[in-house]
Amino acid sequence: MEIRGTTRLIGLLGDPVEHSLSPSMHNPAFAAHALDFAYVPLHVSVGQIKAAMEGLRALNFRGANVTLPHKQAVIPYLDSLSPISRMMGAVNTIVNDGGKLHGTTTDPVGFLTGFREAGFDFAGKSIAIIGNGGSARTLAFALLTQDKPSRVILVARNGAKASSLVEEIAAALAMEGHAAKGLLEAVDLNGFGQMRRSVDVLVNATPVGMHPKIGASPIEPDWLEPHQVVYDIVYVPEETKLIMDARARGLKTVGGLGMLVHQGCASFELWTGVKPDPALFYRHARQRLAQSAAQKSGPTSRAAETLHIPNASEQE
Repeated sequence: MEIRGTTRLIGLLGDPVEHSLSPSMHNPAFAAHALDFAYVPLHVSVGQIKAAMEGLRALNFRGANVTLPHKQAVIPYLDSLSPISRMMGAVNTIVNDGGKLHGTTTDPVGFLTGFREAGFDFAGKSIAIIGNGGSARTLAFALLTQDKPSRVILVARNGAKASSLVEEIAAALAMEGHAAKGLLEAVDLNGFGQMRRSVDVLVNATPVGMHPKIGASPIEPDWLEPHQVVYDIVYVPEETKLIMDARARGLKTVGGLGMLVHQGCASFELWTGVKPDPALFYRHARQRLAQSAAQKSGPTSRAAETLHIPNASEQE
């Protein structure tokens, strides 16, 4: 990749950013489409958000992705927000148009497209989301504004926190004309155990099972029901313990790499006006995952075993 005086930069604002897969997906896509762009990870501490946003304008960045912990903190420094970001109170993509910074989020479309690509949909389904953090919040908004589930249940160890999040989401939805009454509820893990048979889709929105604690799962394997689809948004490893437990019991599963790929493709299109091929993003993301696994495992890498790296053309 050649960097010239005409090259438009895209940043990734986060802390940390060292292990992000995004540069490995976007830069090859820029090259494949002959676009004079470059994607660079930018480590930004909490106290430097304002300076970083001013820097995007001063250095004429075309835009940026925003990752943890800054998805909410960037909002006061934007000139405009998309309706979905205004409602959710979170931004993962910034577009710079002539010095005006517009914020939006492509996380919902990534989540929904990753599931649909695997041959499933959420319409009319009872969906349990494990977690009560920012990811669970994003997924609940995506489901209740863009799909038509019969029920969305937030499941957490701390039932009080989950209930508080349900109230927050319902209030934000109501302000934008979306009804959540009767569709959104919260339970603790014990409550979920009693109602689990009524759940059609189980979504893990926690970091449980993520590298390096790949032997952990957010729920007991015996709580998985044969009719369920299990969707784990964790993508390192690509096949988590939850996914392996579900497959061992004959359940259908969806991994988290699709969500990452499709939110990235949506951001790419906002910056460039070009709709990229998701297969290109998958291929380079998996190559990076395999390289990282090989580095951790040493010369006798167990990358394929640990990460279940399929061929680039395989998309679950």
